Amino acid sequence: MNYTFNSNNYGSIYNTINNPALVNETDPNFSGNFMVGFSVRKEFNIPIPFVKTNAVDVRFIAFYDVNGNSIQDNNEPIIPNVVITIDKRSEVLTDLEGFAYAKNVTRGLHKLDLNALEITQGWFSNIPDSSDIMTEGDFYIPYTRGVKVYGDVTVDRQDIALMEKEKAMDLSNIKITASNGQVYYTLTDGNGKFEFYVPNGNYVITLDEKILGSKYTVSKNNIPVNLKSNKSNIYVSFYISEKKRNVNIKSFGDDW
Repeated sequence: MNYTFNSNNYGSIYNTINNPALVNETDPNFSGNFMVGFSVRKEFNIPIPFVKTNAVDVRFIAFYDVNGNSIQDNNEPIIPNVVITIDKRSEVLTDLEGFAYAKNVTRGLHKLDLNALEITQGWFSNIPDSSDIMTEGDFYIPYTRGVKVYGDVTVDRQDIALMEKEKAMDLSNIKITASNGQVYYTLTDGNGKFEFYVPNGNYVITLDEKILGSKYTVSKNNIPVNLKSNKSNIYVSFYISEKKRNVNIKSFGDDW
């Protein structure tokens, strides 16, 4: 609705003394306008056929994949508090139901980095380095049981060392590493024993030789192993030997 009112007084413009014919023009002039209008608008969302959007909404589902089929079954528990980083740019966190939601994810390959804030001892995420996200809906993140690598470190010492009653060698805190591009490690206990879990795959198991110094050597290191999904554990042993020392034994007679 709109209303406009105009008033004009021309007496201030014209001089009536010099021009008496304009005496009657000194009265004000009035004009007015009044207008009423309305409009109605209706929008229709008509999808364009054969045209796909370039982004999708995804619901991530993190769970313990007990049977290894990569799909969450009824008896397989969820994993809350898993941080999912997409292309090192955005992060989402799984809730108490194991769900995390990401809006407008571009179709295509994405790098997904996972960090479980809950303790998942011996369980590891089983997704490829680059994940193809093309359709809207659920994206499963299964955690599969790893293989336990365990073993011990033994030391072979010379008889002379035992005769001299030297202090027993400390076998604790020796670093044992499993590597295949990614690195997993553990430390030995006081008896030289160790155990840790790693995902399935081919690995090289290595003992850190830096701690041995010049007196000891490991007989076999950098041991290759193939950890298949049908294995639950594998035993690895490292054998350390003391380098031979030249010992001169001299006998003394009664006259000495």
